[in-house]
Amino acid sequence: MKRKLKPRKFTYTAHRYLALIIALQLLAWSVGGFIFSVLDINAVRGVADAHMITNAPLDSNSINALPETIQAAIKDLNNPDIAVVTLTDRGLGPHWEIRNTSSKLLLRLDQLGTPTNLITPQDAEFIALRDFTHESTIASTILFDESSESIPTEYREGPLPAYQVKLDHPKHPHIYIDANLGRITARRNDNWRTFDFFWMLHTMDYKNRDNFNTPLLTIASLLAILTAITGIALWIWRIAPKRKRSTKPAQNPTA
Repeated sequence: MKRKLKPRKFTYTAHRYLALIIALQLLAWSVGGFIFSVLDINAVRGVADAHMITNAPLDSNSINALPETIQAAIKDLNNPDIAVVTLTDRGLGPHWEIRNTSSKLLLRLDQLGTPTNLITPQDAEFIALRDFTHESTIASTILFDESSESIPTEYREGPLPAYQVKLDHPKHPHIYIDANLGRITARRNDNWRTFDFFWMLHTMDYKNRDNFNTPLLTIASLLAILTAITGIALWIWRIAPKRKRSTKPAQNPTA
């Protein structure tokens, strides 16, 4: 007759198998986290082993093919490092953008070749509303630059100066717009903030959130690996066949 498994025994058995599954998953995550924290991301992406091809400066023939007003603006710049001259429309009408070999913006011109200033808050709001696919209104518009004391964490590493346009919508969208170009540089909403929060917990970089090479993550990963390995070892030890205990030889009563 089969003996019924007692609740305590059943709980212990279930816990043992569940712990094994969790430990294996934790070990896989921990090893991955440890590797993330040790490897240089530039080496992972191959940047460290690549000849980074950059833009070459434009030759005189290319510059002479541009409209005369643009040629005059380029001469006024007196910069031999000009590599890219483009005519683009980012929502405020066509503008010329002149960049150097590092893709840094040197000058922005209107169609007539006149240098333009920063876009206005009204321009930024127009771009944000046109970009957002739902009906919404403007909640606030703020300009951030290098002198701003508190740039939002959600816009870390973003180019400045930039407008933050908050829209009045249940998703709480924030549209960030480059104040020089009128180019949207970031879109943030509640879903992004939730992801970013858990990304911060995953990387254990509680300040910048994007650095895998933190000592805290390295130490935590090593401890988690040791915890997983010892837990699996205990599990194996418990299920391994027990050695038979040696018994003392029976005494001869007639001796």
